[in-house]
Amino acid sequence: MFIGSIRGNSIRVSDKQFPEVYKIAKDLSQKIGFEEVPSIYIMQSGGMLNAFATKFLGRNFVIIYSDVLELAYKEGEPAVAFIIAHELAHIKRKHLTWRGLLYPAMLVPLLGPAYSRACEYTSDLIAAQLVPEGAIQGLTVLATGKRLYQKLNILEVINQSEEESGFWIWLSEKFSNHPNLIKRINRVYYETKVVIDSKGYQMQ
Repeated sequence: MFIGSIRGNSIRVSDKQFPEVYKIAKDLSQKIGFEEVPSIYIMQSGGMLNAFATKFLGRNFVIIYSDVLELAYKEGEPAVAFIIAHELAHIKRKHLTWRGLLYPAMLVPLLGPAYSRACEYTSDLIAAQLVPEGAIQGLTVLATGKRLYQKLNILEVINQSEEESGFWIWLSEKFSNHPNLIKRINRVYYETKVVIDSKGYQMQ
């Protein structure tokens, strides 16, 4: 029913529907080693910025929330490419398949979230290799939104990741399926070595 709802209420991306986004997905699919481009759908999300991958009966799906897509039309194509690459990495590494096979272990307290966080880090790093110029942008847009992310001082974010610590921050992450976003930004920053100007902003 979930997949049926997506297919019945979302817009499928193709070479004739949002062709710019389809080209990004096609190029990334070839780089990552897919013979076919996974089915990609655009879903209205009420302002939420996200995307996710899922699988049903052997068919892979990538769902992009509509506000993320808007970035592709506002000079944010690298950020969109990173987000798509992140979801394709989940499929490539078979995270969805393994999640099903490991389901009993997922019921162990803290173990399931730990596995999910590891999957997120893996997908971040794969996507950062595919789209290094969009890695920081792709994550910061999730933190600040589709307009403010371009104004973000990256060095201050890195400093924040090193300064913000403590028991409650640690504990909240242990129960989360995603690593803390600030930590993810820190990690891809050091992985991609993006060029930052003297004021702390990413150079285009």
